[in-house]
Amino acid sequence: MTQTAPAPGGLLKQRDFRLFWTGDLVSQLGSEMTLFALPLVMVSTLDASGTQIGLLEAFYTLPFFLLPLFVGVWQERRARRPVMIATDLARFVLVVTIPVAAVLDVLSLAHVYVVAVLVGALSVVYDIAARSYLPRLVAPEHLGSANSKLTADQAVSATMGPGGGGWLAGAFGAASVLFLDALSYLVSAVAMIAVRTREKPEPPPAERDLRRELAEGLRAVFGNPPVRAIALHAAIYNAGGSLVNVAFLVFFVRQLDMGTFAYGLVTVIGGIGAIFGAVCVPFLFERIGYGPSLLVALAFSTNAYFLLPLYTGSDTAVFWASAVGLFFGYAGSAAGSVIAVTVRQKVTPPELHARMNATYRLMNFGTIPIGAALAGVLVDGIGARTTLWLAPFVLLASVIPVANRTIWRLRQL
Repeated sequence: MTQTAPAPGGLLKQRDFRLFWTGDLVSQLGSEMTLFALPLVMVSTLDASGTQIGLLEAFYTLPFFLLPLFVGVWQERRARRPVMIATDLARFVLVVTIPVAAVLDVLSLAHVYVVAVLVGALSVVYDIAARSYLPRLVAPEHLGSANSKLTADQAVSATMGPGGGGWLAGAFGAASVLFLDALSYLVSAVAMIAVRTREKPEPPPAERDLRRELAEGLRAVFGNPPVRAIALHAAIYNAGGSLVNVAFLVFFVRQLDMGTFAYGLVTVIGGIGAIFGAVCVPFLFERIGYGPSLLVALAFSTNAYFLLPLYTGSDTAVFWASAVGLFFGYAGSAAGSVIAVTVRQKVTPPELHARMNATYRLMNFGTIPIGAALAGVLVDGIGARTTLWLAPFVLLASVIPVANRTIWRLRQL
């Protein structure tokens, strides 16, 4: 697949990368606001139970388990930029239906679930396209820096989404947040339309062997020891992360009655930690290597979450324990994400990027709906705080696949 050559100079001097980076930031912001606002709508407007909230996250992430392999094969010989534009526009239309239905007083659980499934499916398509388009947009020597900036996008979105969302939800209602979310997808589409770098898809073969192409995508992950180890880690880690997400929302907002604004604020502090981790990690892996840096990041992204259920006394103690836990947990997670995606992109042949990303996402996100559904059942069965004590042990189990010599010796790529 050929494309317009990247402009010379640093990343920030390249117009197309700036537009791509901006569009990705706004799109990620929209996704974070969706993930933040949908549960709040269910809690505040529809009086949903813990199980129903868990089902929401399960529905949203179910496409991440069902679609990636086929999306990767479908995108392999297709230009990614038009795909990203189309998915942004479709998500705009879908998300805006929720605040409209809320204003008309016709919003239902079924409506929220349907939008969650469809937006989740479109997010699968967008994310695989974006990760596969990036190595064709920037020079190889800029790839680590570009991934750091895109992970910082996720961190900034995780900060601005819950923070702004919490304030808007408190002032105007949770459904109002989703209107701004819908607009963010529209802005992202406009930014991507302005990108000039074009891909010229290779002509498809006379007869495509779908089974062979799927097998090649699977081998790109399972046949590559570093990628396989990171994918197994991510699968376990995301299951534990789902336990944290569902249980912490119910524990903090409902059980402790800290309020949606405080929930948004404490998540903002966590998001600042994610920005810190994403921005600083390139300096770390340049000094000690990729594998050791990943293990350092995991020390923070697992143990920090023991702070979330630790305090139930004064509101101040609960707030700051939660803030510190999310700050260091998010920092470690963001740093680990930068390392993981850079390793995957550099050790995989370019012609397999879409299928490799698809297989990786199948493992990475396939456990989220299972973890989310289980989290809802556990919250209603054994309580939110007990579930929060259980979650860090699941996160620690995710270290096992990467705590080996293959990762430790992964200094340079």
